Amino acid sequence: MVIQSYNKSYLPYVAENVGIMFEHAVDIGFKPEIFWHTFISSNVAKQIERGNPKYLSCSALDYLNEIYHGRVVINQNEYINKDCYFWAGWILAHFQFLTGYSFYRINSRLPIKRVLELYPTLHEADVTKFFDIAKTYFHTPSGETNLRKIRIARKLSQSELANRAQVDIRSIQMYEQRRNNINKAQAETLYRIAIVLGCNIEDLLEI
Repeated sequence: MVIQSYNKSYLPYVAENVGIMFEHAVDIGFKPEIFWHTFISSNVAKQIERGNPKYLSCSALDYLNEIYHGRVVINQNEYINKDCYFWAGWILAHFQFLTGYSFYRINSRLPIKRVLELYPTLHEADVTKFFDIAKTYFHTPSGETNLRKIRIARKLSQSELANRAQVDIRSIQMYEQRRNNINKAQAETLYRIAIVLGCNIEDLLEI
């Protein structure tokens, strides 16, 4: 059973804002995949996931301003053409709420590029069609563990991660080889690794 981090009544606003944010970012020149990675790694994404009321009720432009520390000039009255980028942000906000997974974890299994490719066939379909397809990405074992994917993305070696997290390197190796189940690791170990990698503990877990 998934315990949602915020009341469902906020979901329409959050989904609309994430969609508008993504659309705005692409319209003003950011490459879709680069922007989405910036968003999912940002404090904005983490606060939405945690259900921080401030981030459930503010605007899409507030999201952008925080992500880029006010360095992006945005026309408050600019018309938004709600196309594939709006839909991708909108549908992923719904999926994040439904599953309780972080945006980062979702993207590690279902990259934004793939979501955008689904737009032509699914944007007019019931949202459950997307959910059914998206869930298959999480039920199929991937070649690499989440720990390894995130570690490599952060450009850290196993020994560097072990040293910074004060975790035995053999433990890191065993988790990445799936010889030990990271889902059963001690909370303190997961916390230390997550802090070094700049992710949530749940991003390290395997489904």
